[in-house]
Amino acid sequence: MKTLMQVTLAMAWMLWPAHGEEKMKPPKPAAIPVFSPAKQPVVTGEFSVGLIVVTFKETAVTSLSQALSSLETVSGVSQEEYFKIYSNGIAWPKIEVMPSATTSFTDPQFYGYYCEYDYWENPMGWKTKDEGERRTAEMNKNALNFATKSYRGPKPRFICYNYVTTRPQQPDPAVTAALLGYYPNRSGTQGQPRKSKPRKQPKKEQAPNTFDPWAYYSPTCGWGDPMWPNSKMQINDFASSAFAHELGHDLGAPDVYHVGRHNDGISGGASLLAYGPTANAFSRFYHHAYIEEQNHPTLKTSGTYTLFPRHINPQKDEAVGFLIPSNHPHYMYHVEYIHKENGSVGVGPSQEGMLISVVNFGLESFLGSPDYFYVYRPNDPYFRGLGETSSCLFGKRHRRTEFNLTTEPSSRLPNLLDGGVAFNNIQEHDGTLTFDLVIDRKPVTGSAYTQSMLPQIQLVDVRDVQASSFTMASTIKFRGEPLKTAYGFCWSTSKNPTVRDSCYILAHRECYVGHATNLNPNTTYHVRAFATNGLGVRYSDEEKSVKTADLKVPPTSIGPLCTDSFSDNSYLYTNYSSETGGTGDPFIGYSPTCVLAKLIAYYRPAKFSVATAGADAKDARVDFNKLSWNPHADDFPMRLEEIDRFFEFVYSQSQQLKLHSSKPEKDFVKNIVKLTGIRSKPVLSPFAYANLTEAVALIRQDLVQSRPVVIVFAYDSDPISDPIRWALIDGINSKGELHVDFPLKSRFFTATGGRNVTTGYYRPADLIVPLYHGLIVTSAYYPK
Repeated sequence: MKTLMQVTLAMAWMLWPAHGEEKMKPPKPAAIPVFSPAKQPVVTGEFSVGLIVVTFKETAVTSLSQALSSLETVSGVSQEEYFKIYSNGIAWPKIEVMPSATTSFTDPQFYGYYCEYDYWENPMGWKTKDEGERRTAEMNKNALNFATKSYRGPKPRFICYNYVTTRPQQPDPAVTAALLGYYPNRSGTQGQPRKSKPRKQPKKEQAPNTFDPWAYYSPTCGWGDPMWPNSKMQINDFASSAFAHELGHDLGAPDVYHVGRHNDGISGGASLLAYGPTANAFSRFYHHAYIEEQNHPTLKTSGTYTLFPRHINPQKDEAVGFLIPSNHPHYMYHVEYIHKENGSVGVGPSQEGMLISVVNFGLESFLGSPDYFYVYRPNDPYFRGLGETSSCLFGKRHRRTEFNLTTEPSSRLPNLLDGGVAFNNIQEHDGTLTFDLVIDRKPVTGSAYTQSMLPQIQLVDVRDVQASSFTMASTIKFRGEPLKTAYGFCWSTSKNPTVRDSCYILAHRECYVGHATNLNPNTTYHVRAFATNGLGVRYSDEEKSVKTADLKVPPTSIGPLCTDSFSDNSYLYTNYSSETGGTGDPFIGYSPTCVLAKLIAYYRPAKFSVATAGADAKDARVDFNKLSWNPHADDFPMRLEEIDRFFEFVYSQSQQLKLHSSKPEKDFVKNIVKLTGIRSKPVLSPFAYANLTEAVALIRQDLVQSRPVVIVFAYDSDPISDPIRWALIDGINSKGELHVDFPLKSRFFTATGGRNVTTGYYRPADLIVPLYHGLIVTSAYYPK
C-alpha cells in the first residue's frame, strides 16, 4: 500500500528470533519454469507480534488505547477469528503493544525529517534515499530500545513499527513554534538546493508575521513503498482492515496483484474478488501452505474436474483450486469456485461462480503484463485491469459456461498467444462446480519464445494529413517482459519503415500520439508503430500509406498540431507555474513556461541545450526521446529527470529574460528567440479588431506549414501589474475557428471578476479580450 502525503502510518517488520535461531525470510518466487509450492506454513498457531507505536512532535492522537482497540476488530469479527478463517485455523497473530497500550515512543524530530526532501515545500527531509533509510533505521533502533526497556511481556516473534503522523486540525502553538525553527530564513530561500538539480525560482516573499509553517510542511514519505516480498509495510492510520492486510505479510503472504504506475500498469484491479487480507486461495496455498497441495493440484491432462468452494477447510482430496500450465512457460491458469463465502474475509454469500485467472511466474513478473495475477473479465482485450469488473464469474448462473479462444473474454495469454486450454460445460451445483477441461498444449519455445517477450503495439490511425505533417496514434497491446522501454512511430517513402528511418519516439506511458513534421508535399509516406524493451524491436502488424497534401490546395482544417500533455498536466503546473495563489497576487496560470516548452518540444530541436551562459554545455542537450510527455509526481525519479531539466531551464530562463512581465518589453521577440533557439525570424503583430482579417491570414499561413503560433495577452491598465497571458494557436477548423492551447488554469481579469479559459476552438473575434491587448508571434520555427 502506498504512503499518503500527510496522514500516514508506516509499519516496517523484522523477525525477532529466539536465541540461536536463524532469522526467517519471506519466500522468494521460484525460478522459471519450475513451480514449487510451499510445503509448510511460515508460522503455525498463535504467534506474537510486537507493535511499537512511534509518534512525532506534530502527531495528534487523542487516546492511544482507544486507537489501538480499533485494530482488534476486522469486518465484524476479532482479529484472531479473522486470521483463523483466513488460514483455516493454522495461524493467527496476537498483538503485544510495546511497552504498553498507553505509551508510545515520541521521536524528537518532525515526521518530515524522515521523508523525501522537497526543497520548496519540505526543507527538512532527507536528500537521498540512503539518507532516509539510515535515519529510519536509527529511529527504529531508538524506538526498539525505548519499548524493550520497560516491556515485561513475552518476546514477540515479529516487530512492527507503526508511524503515526496524524496532524491536528488546529496546530498546537508550541508545535508551530518548534516547526518555525526548521526555517532559518522564511523569505522563500529555505535551506540549500540540490547541487545536481536546480530548482525553480522561489515563491513570492511573505512577511514573517504572515508566515504559516504548516502551509510549507507537507512531507512525502519516500522510503516505505513495499515490494513483494515485503520488507516494509504501510497502513493508513488505525484502519483495522489495512492492519490485517499488513499482518498477512508477516505470515509471508504477498500481494498477488501488482498494478500501478511504476510498472506502467493502467489503473484498475488486476486481481478481483481476492480472498483474505492479502490474496486468494492460490496465495494461501503457494506461499503459506495453508492448503495442502492435494487440495490445490496442478492439472496436466484433459478431463472433467470438480471444484469445492475456496473458503472452506478442505477435507481429504477436495480441490479448492487448480493450476493449469499454459503453452507459455511463464503463465499458468488458475481457477477457483466462489460459493457462500464468509463476508469477513471473502466477497460475501451472494456471489457464486467460477473465477478464471492467469498467473505470471516469469522472472519479470513485476515488470510486465499482467503484473502478477490477472482475473479475466469481458471487454479488456489487452489485459489492462479494466473491462467489466462486475462480470468476471463463469457458470450457468452467469450464462457463461465456456472459456476458449472464441469467447469474451477469450483464453488468450497476456502476450496474446493461444494459452492451449479450453473450459467447457461450467456448471454450479450449489456446493460444487464442475467443468470439462480440454488441453491442447503446443509449448512456446525457441525463437517463438523470444518473440513472445517483445512488446506489441498497434498503429491505430494516421490523421490530419497536411502538406508537411501528419498525426499518428497507437495503443500498446502487450507491454512486454521486461517492460517496454521505448515506443513510437517510424515513417519512410519506402515500405516497411524501421527505426533507422524517421522516427517519433516516446519513452513513457499513456501518451500514444505523435506528430511527423518537416515532410515534403505531394509525397507518399509509409508508417508503422514500433515498441522495444531491450530484447529487440517489434513493429506493428499495421502499416498505413498516406500522401501529404499539396501546398497550393488550401486545407479545410488543420490540427491540432500539438500532441503532448504539457498544458493539461497538474505535475508541471504545480512545479513550474508562476501562480502564487494569494488573493492580492496576479493569477497567470501556467504562463509562459508551458507555452514556450510546448513550442520547443513540438519541433524537438536536436541541439537544444539547457546549459546557461558560462556553464559547461557538455551533456546539457535535452533528449526529447526520453521526455515524459504526460508526467506525474509519483513517477520514478529517473523518468522525470529529463522533463525536469527541460522545464526548470525554460522556467528560470523565462524569468531572467523578463517574459513573466506585465508588458512585452523592448526585446520581447529577441528574448523568445534567445530562449527557444529558433533560427527563423519571428514577427510580432497586433491581434485586434482593426487588423483581425490580416492577423488570421498570418496565422493560417503558418498553420498551413504546420507551425504553431504564439498568442499573448497583456493587461491594458497600468495601475494593476498583471503578467502576460500566453497560449499557442495550433489549429483551425472548417468553420474558421482557431484551436487555442491554453495552459492549465488560465484566467483573464474582467470588469466583474475573472474569466477562466481552457483549450479549445474559438472564433477569432472571441480572442479579443476586453481590458487586454492581444499580440501574435508568427514565423517562429526551426528550419530544416
